[in-house]
Amino acid sequence: MTEVAAPGRGDVVDEAFLRAIVDHVPEALLVTTQDGVVTFVNQASEALFGYQAADIIGLGVAALIPPSPERRADPVKWLARWAAEPQPEHARWLDFLARRSDGREMPVDVRVAQAEVAGELRFFITVRDNTVLRQEQATAREASLRAARILLVAEDAIVTCDASQRITFFNLKAEEVFGYGAQEVIGEPLTHLLPEAARAVHPDHVADFGAGALPSRMMSQRQEVRGLRRNGDEFPIEATITKVAVDGVLTFTAHVRDISERKAAQAALAESERRFHAMFDHAFGAIALLDPLGIVLEINRAARALTVGAEPLIGRPLWDLPWLGGAGVAPDAAAQDRLKQAIAVAASGVATRYTAELRDGPLLRKIDLSLTPITDESGDVVYILPEGREVTGRSF
Repeated sequence: MTEVAAPGRGDVVDEAFLRAIVDHVPEALLVTTQDGVVTFVNQASEALFGYQAADIIGLGVAALIPPSPERRADPVKWLARWAAEPQPEHARWLDFLARRSDGREMPVDVRVAQAEVAGELRFFITVRDNTVLRQEQATAREASLRAARILLVAEDAIVTCDASQRITFFNLKAEEVFGYGAQEVIGEPLTHLLPEAARAVHPDHVADFGAGALPSRMMSQRQEVRGLRRNGDEFPIEATITKVAVDGVLTFTAHVRDISERKAAQAALAESERRFHAMFDHAFGAIALLDPLGIVLEINRAARALTVGAEPLIGRPLWDLPWLGGAGVAPDAAAQDRLKQAIAVAASGVATRYTAELRDGPLLRKIDLSLTPITDESGDVVYILPEGREVTGRSF
C-alpha cells in the first residue's frame, strides 16, 4: 500500500499505521453499518466484551448493547439519533448496559459519530466501562443521602444558603424553631429569618466572613444574635456559620440553637441568686456557708461584723478568721479547737450547737452557734451552714 503523508499532520499514514493507532486506543471502538451490524473492532473491544474479533464481526450491535429497562428502544435507533446531531457538543456520552460474552452485564458509556467509508455510511462507536465510576457515584449518592438524612433530623436547626445568601436547605428542626415549612423558605433570602433591625447589616457580615480565612465562626462572638419566627416573635439564638467552597462557589451553613429556655433559666438563676444574697446579706443573724472541710465559701454582713481588719475572709477556715478579740490579742487555741471539732461533727452529718464567746473590748459577747450539715441526693454532706445569734445577757 502506498504511504501518504497527511498534509500538515506530520506522520506518514498507511494501513499498518492506522491499525496500530486504532488497536492501541485504550477505549473500545466498534464500527457498524447503518443497520447496526459490526464490521470492525479493535483490541480494546475484544478485552471489554470478552470476544475475539471474529466472534463479534457480523453480530448486530444489540447483541453487545441490548435494550435495557431504562431504554426499551432499539439501541441502533438511539445511536443513529445521536450520531446525526450536527453540533459537536451534542456528541455526548450515553449510559447503556452492555453484555459480555459470559452474559455478565456492565454499565458502559457510549459515544457515537458517523461518517462515509467508500460511499457507505458507518457508525463509529466508542465504548468504555464505567463500572467503577457508577460504583463511586452510587457511593457518593449514598453518602450524600446519608448526610442529608442526618442533617435533616439533627438536633440543631440547620440552614444552608448559597453565595447569594438564599436558602437552599432547611431541616426539620429549623422548621420547628422558625415555624416555617422548608418549601416556604427555600429560595428566600437568609434575612427572612432575622428581625428587621438586623437585615441591613447581616448580609455584609456574611460576605465578610466568606471573604475571610476562617472556615467557621460563632455568629454571637460580637453581639447577641436573634431570630424571627413565622408568627413575628423574636428569640435569642446561638449560631455557628461554616463555609464550603466547591469549584469556587461558596455555600454557607448555619447551625442554629434556640436558647430562649437557656436565657430564661439563666435569668431565673440570676434572680434567685439576687434574692438569696438579699436575704443572706441582710439577715439579722451571722450566717456563713462552708465546704465539708470548714473552708468559708460565703459569709454575710452580720458575720463579717464579728471580725476585725480588712483581710479577705472567703477561702479561709472558719476557725482561722480574725474574730473579735482586739489587736495584739493572741488567738484562743481552745476556742479554735472547739470550733474545729464542731465542724468535724457537722461534716459527719450530725448537727451541733454550742455557745461561743468573743471579746469586744471590755465586753464579752456570747454567740449561740449552730452548725447544720447540708446533704445532696445521696446523703453526702456537701455544705455546712453555721448560724450565730448573740445571746449576751440572756438567761435560759
